Amino acid sequence: MSWNGTVRCSHCYTTGHNKRSCPNITQETLDRYQSWKRQRELAASNDDTDGVAMLDGYIERERAQYVKRTGLDPDTGEKIKRKVAKAERMKNVQCGYCSGIGHTRRVCGAVKADYQVYLVETKQVRKDLLTAVQEAGIGVGSMVPFPDRGYNADGKWGTYTALNYITTYHWDSVDAHSRGLGVGYVNHKNIHRMHSPYHCESITFERLVERMKEVSEDAPAPSLAGSINPPGGWLDSGRSLKEAFPTTGNRHDKERPYEYRWPSDSRKEVITSLGLEEHYPNMDRS
Repeated sequence: MSWNGTVRCSHCYTTGHNKRSCPNITQETLDRYQSWKRQRELAASNDDTDGVAMLDGYIERERAQYVKRTGLDPDTGEKIKRKVAKAERMKNVQCGYCSGIGHTRRVCGAVKADYQVYLVETKQVRKDLLTAVQEAGIGVGSMVPFPDRGYNADGKWGTYTALNYITTYHWDSVDAHSRGLGVGYVNHKNIHRMHSPYHCESITFERLVERMKEVSEDAPAPSLAGSINPPGGWLDSGRSLKEAFPTTGNRHDKERPYEYRWPSDSRKEVITSLGLEEHYPNMDRS
């Protein structure tokens, strides 16, 4: 739009319309469409299959552009119905998740199949972790020793055995994509400050168990009188579809993960059990 409020086309510099409604662009699109069609006929008459395939792509592209601009069929000049026009546009739409043509992520069968697989795997991961926590007997309220670095009771810097109070389990941190169960703890001297973020620390459950095995024989014995209570429905739930398979970020963040394009043996078993093989064309069927 010019300084005086008059619309001016940036393509033909004529006032009264913009590029979206520019009749010159519309005519140029139609001319290219017809030109590509004539060249295709010539290529077909010469049995040039590669040329025909290439020109088919050019023809489809110009046709889609013309229909989008005018709503008219470039061959007949007749109005195309809304549903037909939408179908024409969708032919060239590429899914941002699976990279397939002709649909969007919202209706993508691949992302819906991957989410079903994710939920089954998440349930198994959480079930295994809960069993491990219960067998270890480490719950909220447990006192556990493990090596740490800092000033010991004598005021000397170095490695010593610290006694720590388990404050919380971050149950929702665990799913098929993130298998480390977060555990919050605080040194026993700072139990009265356990609600202060400056004194609370975190560790994964797996690493916690490993570090407990590193203590010396004369270390204080752990007190495992704690509660192990994941939230209700935790085993049968997971992140939402958009959280498990993000719709934000760069292209790599939003597209189908490699491990779903090329599923592992354990994932193949889940896929087969759910009857979703059609959504995994790269899966080894042997």
